[in-house]
Amino acid sequence: MITEGSLQDFSLPDLAQILSMGNSTGTLTLRSEGRQGQLYFQDGKLLAARLGDRWGALAGADLFIWTSGVFDFEPALPTDLKTDEPLSLEDVTREGLQELERWRKLGQELPDFFSPRAWVFPMQMYVDQKPAIVEVLGSGMTFAELVRKTNKGELQVLEEVTQLFKADQIGLSCAPEEQLRQIFHRVANELFNQFASISGVKMVDGLETQLNDQARKAHLGLRWRGGKVQDSLPDTWSKEQLVAAYRPLIATLQEFVAKIYGAAFIDRVVGPLLEEVPGPQRALWSELTSLPTPS
Repeated sequence: MITEGSLQDFSLPDLAQILSMGNSTGTLTLRSEGRQGQLYFQDGKLLAARLGDRWGALAGADLFIWTSGVFDFEPALPTDLKTDEPLSLEDVTREGLQELERWRKLGQELPDFFSPRAWVFPMQMYVDQKPAIVEVLGSGMTFAELVRKTNKGELQVLEEVTQLFKADQIGLSCAPEEQLRQIFHRVANELFNQFASISGVKMVDGLETQLNDQARKAHLGLRWRGGKVQDSLPDTWSKEQLVAAYRPLIATLQEFVAKIYGAAFIDRVVGPLLEEVPGPQRALWSELTSLPTPS
């Protein structure tokens, strides 16, 4: 049994099937874009599912929407596990895949930057009664936080958000924290992949191992899998917290590559990327790669 990995390499339906066919007992934990959920198995049967504070089949089905992130499997069950509602792995999987299809269709009606970390905010003043979801929004919050506040399923909240967005009653934007994540992912992935395209397997594996070991020692929810960074850092982190997490890893990546191919190689890869991104992201990249100010 694979004990940890990326949801891009092993989808949740595949993982669930492996655990079921292997008669496994333990806890499968998923982390994606600041969210965390668990599926609990005993002798290959699904005992319980949890997503945040929600339990049960609908919480389990929501986990199948997650197509990026990381997972780990611990061959143990918590002593206080809730098992009141009998679950069918087959039914939860079927419902989850239907949710994923609907999620993707709704996503086509929203801006390209939309993700669980997108900022959702009201667009108009209301004289009469506000829609319930706008009442919860206040001045604004991330989509992931909105899901937690409403205690509803992710797909249900997305359906409401999409309807209100199309009616110009709420807006969506990319917060500075999300722009920082985007420029970090884009440049880190491209630099790693360009390095991998001209390097031997041992060098590529060595770089990936060094980055993952560094993130693991710092207790950060960041892993490189197949040349791409998997980010499960909390969506509540501030820009300053993200900079503190990303900066040492970017430094390691650049130092490793520059030692072999020189700083000019990094400039040839990163320069064109920075010309394509919006000005705020270029400024964030400069902040990310500058030396920290002494305290």
